[in-house]
Amino acid sequence: MKVDVGIVIVGLNARDFVRQCVESLMRAEWRACTYEVGYVDNGSTDGTPQMLRERFPAVKVLANEKNLGFCKAANQGTCAVDARYYFFLNDDTIVLDDAICTLVEWMDTEPRVGISASRLFYPDMREQYSGRSFPSPVNAIFGRRSVLSRLFPNSAILKRYLKSDHLAAGTPFPVDWVSAAAMMVRATTFEELGGLCEEFYYWHEAVFCDRAHKRGWKVMLHPKSRIIHYEGFGSGKRPYAVRKWHIIDFHKAAYRCYCEHYELSRFSLLRVVAAVGLGMRATSLLLANRLSTLVSGA
Repeated sequence: MKVDVGIVIVGLNARDFVRQCVESLMRAEWRACTYEVGYVDNGSTDGTPQMLRERFPAVKVLANEKNLGFCKAANQGTCAVDARYYFFLNDDTIVLDDAICTLVEWMDTEPRVGISASRLFYPDMREQYSGRSFPSPVNAIFGRRSVLSRLFPNSAILKRYLKSDHLAAGTPFPVDWVSAAAMMVRATTFEELGGLCEEFYYWHEAVFCDRAHKRGWKVMLHPKSRIIHYEGFGSGKRPYAVRKWHIIDFHKAAYRCYCEHYELSRFSLLRVVAAVGLGMRATSLLLANRLSTLVSGA
């Protein structure tokens, strides 16, 4: 018999974060919602799978020998749970109160909502703005964490991108895409879309949500579903070679996402404009990171 929601967590060498994430699920308010938890390990060497089997025997653990990437592992995780909804949850999160149950109960009343997400906060309860508009070229400089955004936090461009004015109302609102750190997907929607986008590392959520929109599904954020997200704190300090890979992959994926969203033909001039703009941005970030590395000696 299907449970209401199957929670899918993917992890890699983040044992303490995984432990506190699962503990928060055990403490959460569930009311009449039924659930099960599947954890997919991407080749950890810190004993995470063993810890889960010993401390949380109800969690279904799948252990890969190597890192398969988030999307492929998360797709694996859906096979470990039998549910009406899949809730993809990052390992570095803490679920607050009835966050997941709230989404289940609400989506049961909204059959055309295929994807919904929780409101994410940093540990100090600052907003992470987990539901956003599809980025425009100007968001290359007015992004969620850019310097200009910190200098001009009330910019209309930034507010439009981050949907920040919608959060205060406290009611669910439509977005173009959501963070997969706490994302609920209707099982029928997931199957129709063929699962998460394994060909992407960065921007996979934007592509997944965009494909859902194009098939007539709604994508929403529910402000009353609240989750704390450490957002990368568990990965530790990255050497330049790792930062370089992330910068390059981020911009390559942004280009592919942009072309797919706007359905650009191979010979579209906009493809060239996007490639040049993203290439210049990536180059400037690579140079800045390289200079920082040389100065710090890291």
